[in-house]
Parts: sequence; structure tokens; C-alpha cells
Amino acid sequence: MIKECPVNYLCKVIQTIPIFDFTMLFGEIVAAYANEDCLENGKPNALKVNPTIMMDSGYFNIKDRVGSIFQTCRGNR
Repeated sequence: MIKECPVNYLCKVIQTIPIFDFTMLFGEIVAAYANEDCLENGKPNALKVNPTIMMDSGYFNIKDRVGSIFQTCRGNR
């Protein structure tokens, strides 16, 4: 599991589709794991998990935009 991620999903790849210079993966969730401190009544609480989601114009957390889509990371120059 990824320690820094409060919720982890174990997926099985069921299909791959090449798109330009990358491959899109479609998967089936076969198991889910969550840190105990992010659960409320046995279910993940979004405010405690503080997810990052991708939408058409960027990456967002519960309140703010936190990143841009498809930008190349460049090292310190």
C-alpha cells in the first residue's frame, strides 16, 4: 500500500487502449484499504481523506485547484 494515501484500491487491469503516446488502463477494483483514522462508521469520510480528483481543467482537493493536467515536470534549472 502507499503509506501517504489514506485510501488504496487494488485493481486488476481488464483492458488497455493506446492513445497517442500513452496507454489508458481500465481496471476492476478487487479490494479496498483505508486508514482507520479516515473512517467514519466504517466508511471513508471525504473530509478526513482529503482526496485529489482530476477534472477537465486540472486537479482539485475539496476546496481548491492544486495542479494542472498534462504538464511536464521539469527539474530545478
